Amino acid sequence: MLVKQFRGEPADASRRFARSLAFEQTVGRATPRWFATPRCLGWDEPARLLAFEYVAAAKSGADLLLNAEFEDDLAYEVGLAVGELHSMPADAGPGRSSPSPEPVPVPVPVPDRATPRLPSAEFLDGLPRWVYAACSAAELQAWSLMQHDGPLAEAIRLLLALQDQAAVTPAHCDMRLEQLFLGAGRLYLCDWEEFRLADPARDVGSFAGEWLHQAITSMAAADENADAFSHADIVQRITAGIERQRPRIVAFWAGYRRARPVADLDLAIRATAFAGWHMFDRMLAVARRFARLRAIDRAAAGIGRTILLSPAAHAATLGLEV
Repeated sequence: MLVKQFRGEPADASRRFARSLAFEQTVGRATPRWFATPRCLGWDEPARLLAFEYVAAAKSGADLLLNAEFEDDLAYEVGLAVGELHSMPADAGPGRSSPSPEPVPVPVPVPDRATPRLPSAEFLDGLPRWVYAACSAAELQAWSLMQHDGPLAEAIRLLLALQDQAAVTPAHCDMRLEQLFLGAGRLYLCDWEEFRLADPARDVGSFAGEWLHQAITSMAAADENADAFSHADIVQRITAGIERQRPRIVAFWAGYRRARPVADLDLAIRATAFAGWHMFDRMLAVARRFARLRAIDRAAAGIGRTILLSPAAHAATLGLEV
Protein backbone atom coordinates (compact mmCIF):
# COMPACT_ATOMS: atom_id res chain seq x y z
CA MET A 1 0.00 0.00 0.00
CA LEU A 2 1.15 3.54 -0.80
CA VAL A 3 -0.13 6.45 1.31
CA LYS A 4 0.01 10.02 0.05
CA GLN A 5 -0.46 13.04 2.30
CA PHE A 6 -1.13 16.47 0.82
CA ARG A 7 1.14 18.95 2.53
CA GLY A 8 1.76 22.67 2.23
CA GLU A 9 -0.43 25.72 2.76
CA PRO A 10 -3.74 24.30 4.08
CA ALA A 11 -6.09 25.87 1.51
CA ASP A 12 -3.89 24.79 -1.39
CA ALA A 13 -3.39 21.30 0.04
CA SER A 14 -7.15 20.94 0.44
CA ARG A 15 -7.71 21.94 -3.18
CA ARG A 16 -5.16 19.38 -4.39
CA PHE A 17 -6.74 16.70 -2.21
CA ALA A 18 -10.22 17.58 -3.53
CA ARG A 19 -9.06 17.43 -7.15
CA SER A 20 -7.48 14.02 -6.56
CA LEU A 21 -10.69 12.78 -4.98
CA ALA A 22 -12.73 14.20 -7.85
CA PHE A 23 -10.61 12.16 -10.22
CA GLU A 24 -11.42 9.01 -8.26
CA GLN A 25 -15.09 9.85 -8.70
CA THR A 26 -14.68 10.36 -12.43
CA VAL A 27 -12.65 7.23 -13.12
CA GLY A 28 -14.98 5.23 -10.87
CA ARG A 29 -17.88 5.85 -13.27
CA ALA A 30 -15.90 4.88 -16.37
CA THR A 31 -15.06 1.51 -17.89
CA PRO A 32 -11.53 2.11 -19.20
CA ARG A 33 -10.08 -0.04 -21.94
CA TRP A 34 -6.61 1.49 -22.20
CA PHE A 35 -6.54 3.68 -19.14
CA ALA A 36 -5.00 2.54 -15.82
CA THR A 37 -4.19 4.23 -12.53
CA PRO A 38 -3.26 2.72 -9.13
CA ARG A 39 -6.45 1.66 -7.33
CA CYS A 40 -7.50 3.99 -4.55
CA LEU A 41 -8.04 1.99 -1.33
CA GLY A 42 -9.42 4.77 0.83
CA TRP A 43 -8.97 8.29 2.15
CA ASP A 44 -9.03 10.47 5.27
CA GLU A 45 -10.30 13.91 4.36
CA PRO A 46 -9.41 15.76 7.62
CA ALA A 47 -5.84 14.44 7.43
CA ARG A 48 -5.74 14.88 3.63
CA LEU A 49 -4.57 11.29 3.13
CA LEU A 50 -5.12 8.99 0.16
CA ALA A 51 -4.15 5.30 0.16
CA PHE A 52 -3.36 3.46 -3.08
CA GLU A 53 -2.59 -0.04 -4.18
CA TYR A 54 1.19 -0.44 -4.44
CA VAL A 55 2.53 -1.29 -7.89
CA ALA A 56 5.79 -3.20 -7.46
CA ALA A 57 8.88 -2.62 -9.59
CA ALA A 58 7.29 0.30 -11.43
CA LYS A 59 9.48 2.61 -13.53
CA SER A 60 8.57 6.22 -14.25
CA GLY A 61 8.52 7.61 -17.76
CA ALA A 62 11.49 9.78 -16.81
CA ASP A 63 13.49 6.70 -15.77
CA LEU A 64 12.51 4.87 -18.95
CA LEU A 65 13.67 7.85 -20.98
CA LEU A 66 16.96 8.04 -19.07
CA ASN A 67 17.58 4.35 -19.79
CA ALA A 68 16.58 4.69 -23.46
CA GLU A 69 13.57 2.42 -22.84
CA PHE A 70 10.80 4.85 -23.81
CA GLU A 71 9.99 3.52 -27.26
CA ASP A 72 7.41 4.56 -29.83
CA ASP A 73 5.03 1.77 -28.83
CA LEU A 74 4.94 3.08 -25.26
CA ALA A 75 4.27 6.61 -26.54
CA TYR A 76 1.38 5.13 -28.54
CA GLU A 77 0.02 3.55 -25.34
CA VAL A 78 0.23 6.91 -23.58
CA GLY A 79 -1.76 8.44 -26.44
CA LEU A 80 -4.43 5.77 -26.04
CA ALA A 81 -4.62 6.40 -22.29
CA VAL A 82 -4.80 10.19 -22.57
CA GLY A 83 -7.35 10.00 -25.37
CA GLU A 84 -9.51 7.71 -23.26
CA LEU A 85 -9.14 10.03 -20.26
CA HIS A 86 -10.39 12.93 -22.38
CA SER A 87 -13.37 10.81 -23.46
CA MET A 88 -14.54 9.98 -19.93
CA PRO A 89 -17.89 11.32 -18.69
CA ALA A 90 -17.54 14.46 -16.64
CA ASP A 91 -21.01 14.83 -15.11
CA ALA A 92 -21.26 15.07 -11.33
CA GLY A 93 -22.97 11.75 -10.68
CA PRO A 94 -23.11 10.04 -7.26
CA GLY A 95 -20.06 9.93 -5.04
CA ARG A 96 -18.12 6.72 -4.56
CA SER A 97 -18.62 4.70 -1.41
CA SER A 98 -16.22 4.74 1.48
CA PRO A 99 -14.05 1.58 1.54
CA SER A 100 -15.14 0.81 5.11
CA PRO A 101 -16.73 -2.50 6.24
CA GLU A 102 -20.13 -0.77 6.04
CA PRO A 103 -20.06 1.33 2.85
CA VAL A 104 -21.49 4.80 3.35
CA PRO A 105 -21.99 7.25 0.48
CA VAL A 106 -19.32 9.90 0.70
CA PRO A 107 -19.76 13.30 -0.98
CA VAL A 108 -16.89 13.54 -3.43
CA PRO A 109 -16.07 16.90 -5.07
CA VAL A 110 -17.09 17.33 -8.69
CA PRO A 111 -14.18 18.11 -11.02
CA ASP A 112 -12.66 21.57 -10.65
CA ARG A 113 -13.40 23.94 -13.52
CA ALA A 114 -10.88 26.62 -12.56
CA THR A 115 -8.23 27.44 -15.15
CA PRO A 116 -4.72 26.26 -14.14
CA ARG A 117 -2.53 29.07 -12.83
CA LEU A 118 -0.09 29.09 -15.74
CA PRO A 119 0.14 30.50 -18.32
CA SER A 120 -1.26 33.66 -16.73
CA ALA A 121 -2.30 36.86 -18.48
CA GLU A 122 -2.19 38.58 -15.08
CA PHE A 123 1.45 37.63 -14.49
CA LEU A 124 2.37 39.05 -17.89
CA ASP A 125 1.26 42.47 -16.63
CA GLY A 126 3.04 42.15 -13.30
CA LEU A 127 3.69 39.60 -10.58
CA PRO A 128 1.56 39.68 -7.44
CA ARG A 129 3.58 40.42 -4.32
CA TRP A 130 3.29 36.85 -3.02
CA VAL A 131 4.66 35.45 -6.29
CA TYR A 132 7.44 38.02 -6.53
CA ALA A 133 8.58 37.34 -2.95
CA ALA A 134 8.89 33.60 -3.62
CA CYS A 135 10.84 33.91 -6.89
CA SER A 136 14.55 33.26 -7.31
CA ALA A 137 16.65 35.81 -9.20
CA ALA A 138 16.55 33.59 -12.29
CA GLU A 139 12.74 33.31 -12.11
CA LEU A 140 12.43 37.09 -11.96
CA GLN A 141 14.72 37.29 -14.97
CA ALA A 142 12.50 34.81 -16.83
CA TRP A 143 9.33 36.74 -16.02
CA SER A 144 10.98 39.97 -17.10
CA LEU A 145 11.82 38.43 -20.47
CA MET A 146 8.19 37.42 -20.99
CA GLN A 147 6.69 40.67 -19.71
CA HIS A 148 8.83 42.80 -22.02
CA ASP A 149 8.06 40.72 -25.12
CA GLY A 150 4.89 42.22 -26.59
CA PRO A 151 4.32 39.65 -29.38
CA LEU A 152 4.85 36.75 -26.96
CA ALA A 153 2.41 38.21 -24.43
CA GLU A 154 -0.15 38.67 -27.19
CA ALA A 155 0.31 35.06 -28.36
CA ILE A 156 -0.17 33.74 -24.81
CA ARG A 157 -3.31 35.83 -24.35
CA LEU A 158 -4.66 34.51 -27.66
CA LEU A 159 -3.99 30.94 -26.54
CA LEU A 160 -5.84 31.57 -23.28
CA ALA A 161 -8.79 33.04 -25.20
CA LEU A 162 -8.93 30.03 -27.54
CA GLN A 163 -8.70 27.73 -24.52
CA ASP A 164 -11.69 29.45 -22.94
CA GLN A 165 -13.73 28.77 -26.09
CA ALA A 166 -12.80 25.08 -26.31
CA ALA A 167 -15.01 22.27 -25.04
CA VAL A 168 -13.60 20.97 -21.76
CA THR A 169 -12.93 17.33 -20.87
CA PRO A 170 -11.48 15.55 -17.83
CA ALA A 171 -7.77 16.44 -18.01
CA HIS A 172 -4.64 15.68 -16.01
CA CYS A 173 -3.20 19.21 -16.40
CA ASP A 174 0.29 18.19 -15.21
CA MET A 175 1.25 15.73 -17.93
CA ARG A 176 4.96 15.16 -17.35
CA LEU A 177 6.99 12.01 -17.87
CA GLU A 178 7.36 11.71 -14.09
CA GLN A 179 3.60 11.10 -13.87
CA LEU A 180 3.73 8.02 -16.13
CA PHE A 181 4.68 4.61 -14.72
CA LEU A 182 5.19 1.19 -16.26
CA GLY A 183 4.64 -1.70 -13.88
CA ALA A 184 3.30 -5.25 -13.99
CA GLY A 185 3.15 -4.95 -17.76
CA ARG A 186 0.76 -1.98 -17.62
CA LEU A 187 1.00 1.75 -18.17
CA TYR A 188 -0.24 3.88 -15.26
CA LEU A 189 -1.08 7.58 -15.11
CA CYS A 190 -0.56 8.99 -11.62
CA ASP A 191 -0.68 12.14 -9.47
CA TRP A 192 -4.04 13.82 -10.01
CA GLU A 193 -3.52 16.95 -7.90
CA GLU A 194 -4.20 19.21 -10.90
CA PHE A 195 -7.08 17.14 -12.33
CA ARG A 196 -10.00 19.23 -13.57
CA LEU A 197 -12.28 19.89 -16.51
CA ALA A 198 -10.07 21.77 -18.95
CA ASP A 199 -9.01 22.13 -22.55
CA PRO A 200 -7.64 18.71 -23.57
CA ALA A 201 -4.99 20.51 -25.62
CA ARG A 202 -3.13 21.14 -22.36
CA ASP A 203 -2.34 17.45 -21.86
CA VAL A 204 -1.50 16.81 -25.52
CA GLY A 205 0.74 19.88 -25.65
CA SER A 206 2.47 19.03 -22.39
CA PHE A 207 3.39 15.54 -23.60
CA ALA A 208 4.77 16.96 -26.84
CA GLY A 209 6.52 19.68 -24.84
CA GLU A 210 8.23 17.08 -22.67
CA TRP A 211 9.98 15.73 -25.76
CA LEU A 212 10.94 19.23 -26.85
CA HIS A 213 12.45 19.72 -23.42
CA GLN A 214 14.25 16.39 -23.71
CA ALA A 215 15.78 17.56 -26.99
CA ILE A 216 17.34 20.42 -25.03
CA THR A 217 18.47 18.61 -21.92
CA SER A 218 20.02 15.77 -23.92
CA MET A 219 22.04 18.30 -25.88
CA ALA A 220 23.20 20.07 -22.72
CA ALA A 221 24.07 16.79 -21.00
CA ALA A 222 26.10 15.66 -23.98
CA ASP A 223 28.53 18.56 -23.72
CA GLU A 224 29.85 20.11 -20.52
CA ASN A 225 30.47 23.34 -22.42
CA ALA A 226 26.86 23.73 -23.51
CA ASP A 227 26.59 27.07 -21.70
CA ALA A 228 29.38 28.41 -23.93
CA PHE A 229 27.59 27.55 -27.19
CA SER A 230 26.51 30.41 -29.43
CA HIS A 231 22.80 30.95 -29.94
CA ALA A 232 23.04 29.57 -33.48
CA ASP A 233 24.82 26.43 -32.24
CA ILE A 234 22.19 25.84 -29.59
CA VAL A 235 19.29 26.29 -32.01
CA GLN A 236 20.93 23.94 -34.53
CA ARG A 237 21.52 21.23 -31.91
CA ILE A 238 18.02 21.58 -30.45
CA THR A 239 16.48 21.35 -33.93
CA ALA A 240 18.39 18.12 -34.55
CA GLY A 241 17.25 16.84 -31.14
CA ILE A 242 13.62 17.58 -31.98
CA GLU A 243 13.92 15.49 -35.14
CA ARG A 244 15.19 12.59 -33.05
CA GLN A 245 12.33 12.85 -30.56
CA ARG A 246 9.54 13.60 -33.06
CA PRO A 247 8.64 9.89 -33.61
CA ARG A 248 7.49 9.65 -29.99
CA ILE A 249 5.11 12.57 -30.50
CA VAL A 250 3.84 11.09 -33.77
CA ALA A 251 3.18 7.74 -32.07
CA PHE A 252 1.45 9.44 -29.13
CA TRP A 253 -0.79 11.43 -31.48
CA ALA A 254 -1.70 8.28 -33.44
CA GLY A 255 -2.74 6.54 -30.22
CA TYR A 256 -4.65 9.59 -29.04
CA ARG A 257 -6.63 9.87 -32.25
CA ARG A 258 -7.48 6.19 -32.16
CA ALA A 259 -8.89 6.48 -28.64
CA ARG A 260 -10.55 9.84 -29.34
CA PRO A 261 -11.25 10.14 -33.07
CA VAL A 262 -13.85 12.86 -32.57
CA ALA A 263 -12.16 16.06 -31.42
CA ASP A 264 -12.38 19.70 -32.43
CA LEU A 265 -10.43 20.65 -35.53
CA ASP A 266 -8.22 23.18 -33.73
CA LEU A 267 -7.08 20.80 -30.99
CA ALA A 268 -3.73 20.09 -32.66
CA ILE A 269 -3.04 23.81 -33.13
CA ARG A 270 -3.82 24.69 -29.51
CA ALA A 271 -1.79 21.68 -28.36
CA THR A 272 1.17 22.91 -30.42
CA ALA A 273 0.87 26.30 -28.74
CA PHE A 274 0.78 24.64 -25.31
CA ALA A 275 3.90 22.67 -26.29
CA GLY A 276 5.55 26.02 -26.97
CA TRP A 277 4.41 27.33 -23.59
CA HIS A 278 5.79 24.17 -21.96
CA MET A 279 9.28 25.44 -22.80
CA PHE A 280 8.64 28.52 -20.67
CA ASP A 281 7.06 26.42 -17.93
CA ARG A 282 10.16 24.22 -17.76
CA MET A 283 12.39 27.30 -17.88
CA LEU A 284 10.60 28.66 -14.80
CA ALA A 285 10.90 25.29 -13.04
CA VAL A 286 14.66 25.12 -13.68
CA ALA A 287 15.10 28.80 -12.75
CA ARG A 288 13.96 28.10 -9.18
CA ARG A 289 17.37 26.51 -8.56
CA PHE A 290 19.60 29.20 -10.06
CA ALA A 291 20.58 32.83 -9.66
CA ARG A 292 20.58 33.46 -13.41
CA LEU A 293 19.09 31.90 -16.49
CA ARG A 294 21.28 29.48 -18.42
CA ALA A 295 21.94 30.06 -22.11
CA ILE A 296 20.36 26.70 -22.93
CA ASP A 297 17.12 27.69 -21.18
CA ARG A 298 17.00 30.98 -23.05
CA ALA A 299 17.43 29.15 -26.35
CA ALA A 300 14.68 26.68 -25.44
CA ALA A 301 12.38 29.57 -24.61
CA GLY A 302 13.26 31.08 -27.97
CA ILE A 303 12.02 27.95 -29.73
CA GLY A 304 8.93 27.94 -27.54
CA ARG A 305 8.31 31.57 -28.51
CA THR A 306 8.56 30.75 -32.21
CA ILE A 307 6.01 27.95 -31.80
CA LEU A 308 3.65 30.10 -29.73
CA LEU A 309 3.67 32.91 -32.28
CA SER A 310 2.61 30.61 -35.14
CA PRO A 311 1.40 27.22 -33.85
CA ALA A 312 -0.50 26.33 -37.03
CA ALA A 313 2.76 26.53 -39.00
CA HIS A 314 4.59 24.21 -36.60
CA ALA A 315 1.97 21.55 -35.71
CA ALA A 316 3.03 19.12 -38.45
CA THR A 317 6.72 19.73 -37.79
CA LEU A 318 6.20 18.80 -34.17
CA GLY A 319 4.28 15.66 -35.10
CA LEU A 320 0.72 16.82 -34.42
CA GLU A 321 -0.80 16.59 -37.88
CA VAL A 322 -3.89 18.78 -38.12
